[in-house]
Amino acid sequence: MLTSAEPMPIKHPATRLPAEERRAAIIRAALKVFSEEGFHGATTRALAKEAGVSEALIFRHFPSKDELYAAMQDECCRLKSNEESERVMSLDPSTSTLVIMVHFLIAKMLLPPKSAPALENSLHRLLAQSFVEDGQFARQFMLHVADELIAKLEACVKAAQKAGDMVDSPVRPDLRAWFMEHFAAMLMLNQLPGEPIVVFKASPAAQLEQAAWFALLGMGLKAEAIRRHYNPKAFALLTA
Repeated sequence: MLTSAEPMPIKHPATRLPAEERRAAIIRAALKVFSEEGFHGATTRALAKEAGVSEALIFRHFPSKDELYAAMQDECCRLKSNEESERVMSLDPSTSTLVIMVHFLIAKMLLPPKSAPALENSLHRLLAQSFVEDGQFARQFMLHVADELIAKLEACVKAAQKAGDMVDSPVRPDLRAWFMEHFAAMLMLNQLPGEPIVVFKASPAAQLEQAAWFALLGMGLKAEAIRRHYNPKAFALLTA
């Protein structure tokens, strides 16, 4: 029994997030759990624990795991479209833009996991898992990559060809773009465990510059055009 000297207990109302914020929190928690456990290994109990909600609340927002997975795919595509990437993607197709885009993409892929945003790390792990499982998530995600990144790279290749900055090659512009994207993705996979699988005997800046030159030459860009447009220090300021 309380006496007059004892303060009355204060009841704090439970913190309740708006429905949209709660839904977003569940999706982001799902990204982490799916990236660690895979689609089939992830349980609603683990998803609820990571999101800090009940399983019932998850089902209220997402009646099935498939629906949550689909929502997570959409969120992953949105995550890749940040202010930094939008600034680069807004540039007109040209030789210069091609050089900037290749540098930008490879810089992102060479970033050590401990230095990259946690959500981006989860996305990369989820993509890697999807490739060795049924490919469902990766296949859907790559449709967005094709519509945005690959289309823009292809347009830049064609612009560079028109400007006379490309060597003659039988490789199609779209395949040049895809092969470059796959090369960059392999660089990311090499970094993914935290300690690189293959240790390149070069500083991070040298790795980036060498990989960018390799990719640009592989796409068919003339060496003199690369020298004319490639300025790693200036690009670092552009994407800072």
